[in-house]
Amino acid sequence: MHGPDNPTKDNNVHKPTAWHVTHWSADPFSLGAYSALLPGGTGQHRAILGQVLEKRLVIAGEACSATAPAMTHGAWDDGLRAAEAALHAGASKVIVIGAGCAGLAAARSLHEQGIECVVLEARGRTGGRTHTVELGGVRADEGAAWLQHFADNPLAALALQQGLACVETDFANPLAAARGGVLPDIDGAWLALTETIDRRFSLSDAIDRYMASLDPAHVRATQFAIDGNLVLEACLPVAQLSVCALDEEGVGHGDRMLPGGYSELVDCLAQGLDIRLNSPVTSIDWSGAKVVVNDQLCDFCICTVPVGVLKTLRFNPALPDTQQQALAHLAMGKLEKVILQFDERWWPRSPSGYLRWYDEPASWGEWLDLTDAVGKPTIAGLIAADAIERQFTGRTDEQIAMAACEALQAWAAALGPTP
Repeated sequence: MHGPDNPTKDNNVHKPTAWHVTHWSADPFSLGAYSALLPGGTGQHRAILGQVLEKRLVIAGEACSATAPAMTHGAWDDGLRAAEAALHAGASKVIVIGAGCAGLAAARSLHEQGIECVVLEARGRTGGRTHTVELGGVRADEGAAWLQHFADNPLAALALQQGLACVETDFANPLAAARGGVLPDIDGAWLALTETIDRRFSLSDAIDRYMASLDPAHVRATQFAIDGNLVLEACLPVAQLSVCALDEEGVGHGDRMLPGGYSELVDCLAQGLDIRLNSPVTSIDWSGAKVVVNDQLCDFCICTVPVGVLKTLRFNPALPDTQQQALAHLAMGKLEKVILQFDERWWPRSPSGYLRWYDEPASWGEWLDLTDAVGKPTIAGLIAADAIERQFTGRTDEQIAMAACEALQAWAAALGPTP
C-alpha cells in the first residue's frame, strides 16, 4: 500500500515518494465509509433504528444520530445514549460490539460507573473507521480526519483535555479550480438549487426537473455543486439518495484536524477498558432473559457495527419490522482516500490547507494539504460514490495513486499562476 523510496517523474506527472490508498468499501468490518439516507429515508429512520429492544439490546452509532450522522462525535454521543439505556435497564454485565467511537463511548461510560463491560472488536485494533497510518515518518488518517462542529464536539473537548494539537481547516475558503475553464459561482448554484428544488419528488427527479430549466452555464455550475456539496458529502450517487440528504449537515463549522492522527485520541479513550480484539460477532440471540453474543452471556448488548455490517448479522429473534424498515432506508456511503507524499510541495499552497477540484466527470474532488501540519510534503485526496468505480476498477494501488496525482496536477494546471 506504500510507494517506492525513490521518486521519479514520467510524462510530466509528479510521482510520490510514498502513498497509501484506502479500501473501506471492501473492508468486511465496515463495508463503506459512513451511513447515508436512501430514497424515502428521513432522520426519523435513524431514531427508530436506535430504539431500545426489550431493555436488553440497542443499536448505536453515527447511523442512529439525528444531530451528527456520519460524524465521529455523532457516534460518540450515541454511544453515551446507549450506555444510559443499559444503566436504565439495570444491567450488571454489558457486551459492546465494536471498538469505534460509539463503542468506546458506551464502554467508557459504563466502566466509569462500575458496570462490568466487555468490548468485542472484530479488527486487531481499536478505532473502527478512525485509523492513523505511518507514511514516510509522519502520521496521517486513512479514515475520519476532522473533529467537526468543534465548539460543540465532546471529542474535541477530550482532545484538548489530553493536550492533542488541533489545526483548523477553513472549508469556506478552498483553493478551487474546475476542468473546462473558469470556475463558476458554485456556492450560488448550490444555494439556488436547495432553495428552488421541488421536494415533492424524489431527489433524482427533482434535480432533473430543476436542471432542465437551466442554461448550459448554470447546468455546469449546478453539477459541480452537486458533485462537491452533496455526492462528496453523502457518498452515494444522487439516484440512491433521499431528498433529506440535502438537510444533513456536513463539514464547515470550525472543523479541526489532528496532526498526530485520530489514533492518538482513540488510544486515550480505550485505556483501561476490557477490549477483546480479533473477536468478530456473527450472531446476537436476545430471545431470553440473557443476551447471547456469539457464545457469551450478558444482561444488555450494545451493537455499534456500521449499518453495512449490521445487515449481515444474525438476530434471534429478527429485529422488529419497524427497525428493519429503518435499516432498509439506510446504506453505507462509499468514500475512499489517497495519501500522497513527495520530496517537495510542487502544488500551489492553499491558505486554508483545503483544495477543491471540480472534474468532469467527478474524480478526486476534495484535498487536504497536510504539509504544514505534519512537516513533510503530504496531501490527502477524497473520492466518493460512482467516481470510485471509475478510478479504482482494474487498477492496482500504485495505479490509483498515480491517477490521483494526475488529478492533482490537472487541478494545479487549471488553477493557473498563483501568488
